[in-house]
Amino acid sequence: MADETIDDARSAVVLLAATKGIDSKRIFVAGHSLGAFVGPRIATGDGRIAGLILMAGNTRPLEELIVEQVHYLTSINGPTPEGEKQIAAAEKAAQEVRNPGLKPGMTVNLLGAKLPASYVLDLRSYNPGETAAALKIPMLVLQGERDYQVRMADFDGWKKALAGRTNAVFKLYPALNHHFMPGTGPSSNLEYLKPNHVLEQVINDIAAWINANGKLK
Repeated sequence: MADETIDDARSAVVLLAATKGIDSKRIFVAGHSLGAFVGPRIATGDGRIAGLILMAGNTRPLEELIVEQVHYLTSINGPTPEGEKQIAAAEKAAQEVRNPGLKPGMTVNLLGAKLPASYVLDLRSYNPGETAAALKIPMLVLQGERDYQVRMADFDGWKKALAGRTNAVFKLYPALNHHFMPGTGPSSNLEYLKPNHVLEQVINDIAAWINANGKLK
């Protein structure tokens, strides 16, 4: 995960901190989906990061989400032989990811993508909720209730991990999907093909939260 996401995000923070006109003590990092999942890890050990915005980040293991997503899409499209094949493939991939004998140097077939075992083992060792709980910086957690990729169970995972924290804020948007775009009825991958925009309220909520938490002490 370091090569894929974390190192680049940290490099961006370093660049911002050295940029004229930027207050190096008031840099906020926003992450969506995978970016939100690894957000707490990005912030760990970097005192330049003043706060995190976590948008549709999962707290559950990746393989659990994949199986759940395939089951969901199959259910709304109706049972078909192809759908059953996709479910079987997703469950087989989850078994490979969970293989207790997995070691560095091996590979994992994740729905056709060949992942190095070192990547999967790194995922296993990382708990986003526990990592977030160890941070003292303020956090804003956002979730769309129509999100079928990252579900309410993950939103509840953040709430549980950060329970009792006065500097953790949680916002749920009933009409929004995984991309924080509005819609009606069950969300699906076909919805992503329609032109749309992130709900303005989401942007305003993020800006207001940053303004409230980025004031000089």
